[in-house]
Amino acid sequence: MSALERRKAGRRYVVRFAVAMASYVVLLFVGIAIARTLGDSPWRFAAMALPVPATVGVVWAVARYASEADELQSRDLTRALAIGFGGGSLLTFTYGIMQTVGAPPLNWMFVWVIYAGCWAIGSVIVRRRG
Repeated sequence: MSALERRKAGRRYVVRFAVAMASYVVLLFVGIAIARTLGDSPWRFAAMALPVPATVGVVWAVARYASEADELQSRDLTRALAIGFGGGSLLTFTYGIMQTVGAPPLNWMFVWVIYAGCWAIGSVIVRRRG
């Protein structure tokens, strides 16, 4: 794969990922606003599920990038995701242990934020190491 093709694959990934994440943020705020107006209605659960398709879009963007990228890009993506998974698992598991002895409960919504942050850190580590 040429350098131009690698850049194109990277650009497509960034666009797909950014659109999915922007959709997630918008749909999350819309879902929260709608759910608050619904009170105790069972429809509040449907309102809060509005951002779920956008998270599927994030997974799709990453999977497409893995299949379109060259071997080096795929390897780097896999390494970054492995670091992110390991770090996210370590942090969420550790906090879960702390909750058994009185740490305040943490909303499950933050799990994705923790894993995404660890993935971003993993991406930086992989790029620096080369």
